[in-house]
Amino acid sequence: MSLALNIAARKSVRAYLDKGVNDNDVQAVVEAGRWAPNHGEFHLAVVRNPEVRRRLNDTAHKAMKESGVEFLQMRAALPGYQPLYGAPVVILVSGPADSPSTVINCSLAACNMLLQATELGLGSCFVVTPALALRADDTLAGEAGIPEGHEFVCAVLVGHSAPTDPFSNPEREPKGSVGYVD
Repeated sequence: MSLALNIAARKSVRAYLDKGVNDNDVQAVVEAGRWAPNHGEFHLAVVRNPEVRRRLNDTAHKAMKESGVEFLQMRAALPGYQPLYGAPVVILVSGPADSPSTVINCSLAACNMLLQATELGLGSCFVVTPALALRADDTLAGEAGIPEGHEFVCAVLVGHSAPTDPFSNPEREPKGSVGYVD
C-alpha cells in the first residue's frame, strides 16, 4: 500500500477480537516506532500480559468515572465501554520526565506505529487514558514496564479489528486548517 493510501486508511479502532497478535507483527510495529524522527530518548513498553492490561484498563475506567470531567464520565458510563477496548497489545510510550522533547519524541514514535499496524492489516488506536490509571496507582508504571524517571505520554493499542465497533466514528475526514505563504 502506498504511504498516502496507508495514511488515509488508518483509523482509530475501538473494538478488537479476542485474538493475539503474532510476534513478528508486534515486532514490526515496535520497530516502526523506533525509526521515528526523534531528538532523544523514549521507551516503548509492550504490554501483552492480560493481568497488567486488565489492571490498566480497570484503574483507568474507575478514574474516568471519578474524574469530574463530563466527557470522561459520560464515556465511562457507556454500556460495555473499556478504556483499552480489549486490545491484546498495549504499547505504553514514555520518555525522560526532564526532557523538553519527550512529548514530541513519543508522539512521533506512536504515529509510526499506528501506520505500521495499518500496513499489516491490524487495528490500532492512539490513547492517553492509561495516564489516569498510572496517576491513580503508583505501582502500575513499574509493573507495566515504564522506566523510573520516565513520564507516560501516550499508548498505542494494537489488535485484530472486531467486525463491529460501537465506539468509533465510521467516517473519517481530514482535520486541521492549511495556510500557504507564497
